[in-house]
Amino acid sequence: MACSLAQHYGSWAYGWYTSVDESPYSGMIIRELPRGGDLEQQALRYTSALVQWRGWLEALAAVFAQFAPGPDADGEQIRRLRERAVAPIVTLVVERTGAGELWLGACWEALEWYLQSTGMSPLEAEVAHDAVDAVFASWTAPDAEEVRRVGRAVGGHGA
Repeated sequence: MACSLAQHYGSWAYGWYTSVDESPYSGMIIRELPRGGDLEQQALRYTSALVQWRGWLEALAAVFAQFAPGPDADGEQIRRLRERAVAPIVTLVVERTGAGELWLGACWEALEWYLQSTGMSPLEAEVAHDAVDAVFASWTAPDAEEVRRVGRAVGGHGA
């Protein structure tokens, strides 16, 4: 189903299926889908998942745009932007996931996407995964100091 939806709507529609959970405490991006098994209920589930996923991508895109380096930005400016972008991205993830059990995956994924959008290679952007796993914990929203530590780790990683 995920492949069919992505073929029909475009690549943006592909990632939703890995972010679905019916538990409001899971920490996933997409939650509380309509229940039921008949064809109409299945259509409602997929529609709800796609709408939630699209909203998530648009919210991230707005933050990414706010912290996008200009064409003339030097390495230091890019590092500072990356460091400053961590707090609003983490806040967005925490608000969306409730910092549940699985929220860390959504967090490092969003941070990696942001870093790649600023010109960092996918391999280099894994610094976000390492920083999130080293500092944040499941079931716990990070405090300001923890967010700053992740920001420093991300911002201090090349430009």
